[in-house]
Amino acid sequence: MQSPAGVVAITRHVKPGYEAVFEDTVRGVILAASTFSGYAGGEVLYPTTKRGEWQLILRFDTLAHLQKWEESPICQGWIARADALSVGAPKVVRVNGLEAWFALPEVPNVLPPPKWKTAIVSAIGIYPVISLMPILLKPITNGLPAWLATLMSIGIMMPLMTWVIMPQVTRLFKLWLYPPAVKHLANTSSNPN
Repeated sequence: MQSPAGVVAITRHVKPGYEAVFEDTVRGVILAASTFSGYAGGEVLYPTTKRGEWQLILRFDTLAHLQKWEESPICQGWIARADALSVGAPKVVRVNGLEAWFALPEVPNVLPPPKWKTAIVSAIGIYPVISLMPILLKPITNGLPAWLATLMSIGIMMPLMTWVIMPQVTRLFKLWLYPPAVKHLANTSSNPN
């Protein structure tokens, strides 16, 4: 049985005037993390306002690989650099699977939405992509073996879903996914799921 995936979402307030340096720093974090075993991806959710919260999401295939990254001197060096560019302590939340798609910097440290809501919102986001991608790629994939055409489609769809579609769809359904009465996590260092 495979160990559960390790996903961490780190939210920070950047010191005014240091946004460009911080953006370079989070790109450096992602690049450094990508050299570690089990790295499965990372992205940055940018603030909706200049003084909003930035969120870095890192995914590893197992919790053990995530922990090796977090305990490494390389990670600790990047944390120190990000601390110097941030105001206050970072908020760290561990999430499972696709919950990272539903993390919004403007709704920090809340329990993830129920799985039935995330399934509905995911379907809303993925339907147009799955419907249109084969049509748009047909001129390129025509004549290719089916497995290669599918691989190309997935290679385009997943980054599109992760960095473009789902952040926008999640913001569109924010009030439904995260009603105002939702309780904030008491302990931001871990997610009970």
